[in-house]
Amino acid sequence: MRYDILLWDVDGTLMDFKQAEAKALSQSLKEISVEPTEKLISEYSRINISYWKRLETGELTKDEVLLGRFVEFLGKMNIQAEAETFLMSYEEHLGHTWFIQDDSLELCKKLRREGLRQYVVTNGWVFVQKTKLRESGFDQVMDGSFISDEFGVPKPKKAFFEACFEQIFGTKTPSPSDLSRVLIIGDSLSSDMRGGVNAGIDRCWYRPSGETNTENIPVNYEIEDLWQIWDVLAGSD
Repeated sequence: MRYDILLWDVDGTLMDFKQAEAKALSQSLKEISVEPTEKLISEYSRINISYWKRLETGELTKDEVLLGRFVEFLGKMNIQAEAETFLMSYEEHLGHTWFIQDDSLELCKKLRREGLRQYVVTNGWVFVQKTKLRESGFDQVMDGSFISDEFGVPKPKKAFFEACFEQIFGTKTPSPSDLSRVLIIGDSLSSDMRGGVNAGIDRCWYRPSGETNTENIPVNYEIEDLWQIWDVLAGSD
């Protein structure tokens, strides 16, 4: 196959994050007797995305993202609740809430049987990511999980991928031949695809709704269903 090491994004790729986010937020809102309307869920999602993008650019730290998004959300929507308490409730629910996308678990099992090495590369809180990987069964399929919270640096930073490579290859600076074996698959242009560029590895952009590359980040492949990865691996562009 063209590649034998796959780096998978989690939220929005292997798992449907929007569904999980909406359910977890709804549960936390109900706990404080607030009706989880579509407007509230949509506004939180918008705020959340903006905060994570600011983490990717280095404008905010992880702790500033985790708490700050709820300070802004609760304040803007006039919801009477302590941001830190609400954060803990939300993250607890989010860790136990997951929706597999495109039958991705079966796909990864099949790829594993074919001898491919697979790793998770994700931003986020260690508790949340490890909990849902364990409960969903992905931890039994992957060869490892690389979480920005543990590395202290987020995707798309080069240092994040250097930490990944050190565990995969035993060095932060693999040879060009080793880098050519690696493919990153993800839905985020700013995190996954830009991260792949920074790391010097090939990139497969997952765009299930036919999104447009408005950021003009170079990608090697585009797929709208995760199972199309077989065409990429077989060498069919």
